[in-house]
Amino acid sequence: MDNVAITGLGVISSIGQEIEAFNRNLAQGKVVAGPVRWEDEGHENIWMSLIEGFDPLKWTEERVVRNSATFSQYALAAAVQAVVDAGIESFDPFRTAVVVGSALGGVDTNAEDQCRLDCDGPEAVDSKFMVKSLINMPAAHIALRWSLHGPLLSIATACASSHDAMGIAARMIESGEVDVAITGGTDCAISPLLFFGARNNKMFTPQPDPYKTCRPFNIERFGVMLGEGAGMFVLERADRARKRGATIHGRLRGYATLADGYHPSSPEPEGKWEQRVMELALASASLPGGADDVDAVVAHGTGTPAGDIAELAALNRIYGERSTPMRVMSPKGNFGHPHGPAGALGLLVGLYSMRENALMPTAGTYDERELMPEVAKLHAVIKQPAEGRIAALQVNAFGFGGQNSSLVVTAE
Repeated sequence: MDNVAITGLGVISSIGQEIEAFNRNLAQGKVVAGPVRWEDEGHENIWMSLIEGFDPLKWTEERVVRNSATFSQYALAAAVQAVVDAGIESFDPFRTAVVVGSALGGVDTNAEDQCRLDCDGPEAVDSKFMVKSLINMPAAHIALRWSLHGPLLSIATACASSHDAMGIAARMIESGEVDVAITGGTDCAISPLLFFGARNNKMFTPQPDPYKTCRPFNIERFGVMLGEGAGMFVLERADRARKRGATIHGRLRGYATLADGYHPSSPEPEGKWEQRVMELALASASLPGGADDVDAVVAHGTGTPAGDIAELAALNRIYGERSTPMRVMSPKGNFGHPHGPAGALGLLVGLYSMRENALMPTAGTYDERELMPEVAKLHAVIKQPAEGRIAALQVNAFGFGGQNSSLVVTAE
């Protein structure tokens, strides 16, 4: 891909509900980890990274809030930010796509209405249940906001959902099908179903220090910290963006997605399919020097025992023999694992790092002696940003079901 520009950025996250706050807190290594909100024995010292003080009325109307679930509100708020950032005042309704990824859909709405059904009977179920909970509703609300009539797609590929949404949107632009796309991912984790299901699946381990809840690349990593949020982008034809004088945050140059075909919830241990998807994304980008042109990697890096091992094996085979070790980070120590928008938030981290020519640090690990031996040939960035030019970066997103996706982004 050669003609896809990123011109608008928007974010709702636990570490910032607009892009500059998000960036500032990343650079400072901020970690948001709070207590679980549900009363039950057996989850002392387990932490979540939840969004506090979100007011959807800053970005939309009361009637939209009444008829939408939180994951749609996150997406719409981030999309409004991205459109403002792009400086687009009106869209061609037939030449604009909306493509949004979500892993969980309206899981919070599902839990609430199941409780109403069980406790108070059928008449207590919200009449707007389907309108709120369906996984296509974030994209639908975005299309409604700007009266759009182009392609309207919702992508559900677990934690790779936002990457796949962005990749599909970029291909639409590259093919000439549309000129502009509003795209990204969103999920809300405020659900006891999600928490207790993850706890019972042993996805996390009690940890007395909330700031060490998620520790990507650490020898004592305990598992995920549940997070939430939305990352949204405006993509458009690069020649169109230049013509109207838009700020181009980067160019989406490569995208690939494939199936692990190994296990419903665990990666293939040697990371061979994660390696393959990264290689395909690099081939799609057609960088003159291939992998040698990449300056940094934003890893999926969930802080799980199996997940980090597999991804680092893949990274080592692609980047491990460099004379200058490849800079690698994961942002999930800062804001947890947000599920569907994981790739989108990772891309935001990468774009800020590119702007600053310094890869942001991985939170949760604060001593080089705690790093896994598998990062010995890589530069796992911790404690402070790692300075150095970033002209091209790779961002990974891997999900349950063996959903592997990777993007390659370059500076303008």
